[in-house]
Amino acid sequence: MYKPVVSALIFLFALNSCQTTEKEKEKEWSDLPGIIRLDSLTQTDFAATLENPVDESKNIIYAPTLLYAWDTIQSILNGVISISDSNSAELKLLTQSSTYKNALTHDEYNVEALVSGNEIIAKAFFNKTLPFTTELHKADTMMVFDKAKVKAFGMYYFDEDAVSISDILYYANDDNFILKLKPKDSLQEILLVKGLDKMTSLAEAVNKTNELVKVGINEKASSVSAGNYIFQKEDIFSIPEIRFNIETNYKKLEGQVFYVGNDDKIIKTAYQRTGFVLNETGAVVESEAVMAVIDSATSIAPKAKPKRMVFDKPFYLIIKRVNAQNPYFVMRVANAELLRKE
Repeated sequence: MYKPVVSALIFLFALNSCQTTEKEKEKEWSDLPGIIRLDSLTQTDFAATLENPVDESKNIIYAPTLLYAWDTIQSILNGVISISDSNSAELKLLTQSSTYKNALTHDEYNVEALVSGNEIIAKAFFNKTLPFTTELHKADTMMVFDKAKVKAFGMYYFDEDAVSISDILYYANDDNFILKLKPKDSLQEILLVKGLDKMTSLAEAVNKTNELVKVGINEKASSVSAGNYIFQKEDIFSIPEIRFNIETNYKKLEGQVFYVGNDDKIIKTAYQRTGFVLNETGAVVESEAVMAVIDSATSIAPKAKPKRMVFDKPFYLIIKRVNAQNPYFVMRVANAELLRKE
């Protein structure tokens, strides 16, 4: 006579287990890993601005939070900041850069400032969690990137759902193309750009990407090239999984002296942390920065051949608001140091 109760309990337990599994699944994809220091990595670097020179042999990571914090400090100082030839190139670029403006709307990031005695502290933070409306395919086999076997996802057979969240913005050949992934938030876009070589800065890579997107728009309208912009039955794309959470202090900014009128100031702290996840479920970008300044005295067309858009060589990742010129996350993936291997 207890069987119905037992069955009900088993059903409830199974239901709760399914719900827990779904919650754990969501937590697993969207949660960032533990924080590591940048100096513990040998093939990765941060760019404080899009204009900073980059080493093409390294992964380069940019997010505008440091610039948001610096902009806030400049507003509080309420004067023209003067720097000299003796200042670091990094400080000059930080002061001159404007490519962070309008990358995010004011309600998409948070900046707090504290003035305590002769010290100004500014903190900036944003988090963008961008799930896809449908999961892409998880690769059955590992991708080889930079001679390392890494986990990958994408579209490995024709799938209307996968096609619905993907666009080909530019296609020259399998080593030179731009793929767009569309998250659930239609105001955001994820661009993956393969084939940009000898870019001296992330800004140059972003500008070149914008130029190629315009070329793609024109080619898509041409009967000769339009087939390159339509997913054919044999087309695939494959993307390595990325997952990191890295922090650093900018040593070439900390200790720099600058002037506001006759007052000399010194940058006491220039800290930034940026985390990123990209997999078959979506993307997460999170970044925070802290800057502290004190007084210096104190211190339709012919069918094209199947496209194999595999990101197995260096590529760029650009995440931006659809109508914004400036991105809020850019990464050059040059090696496998930050790609998932297990």
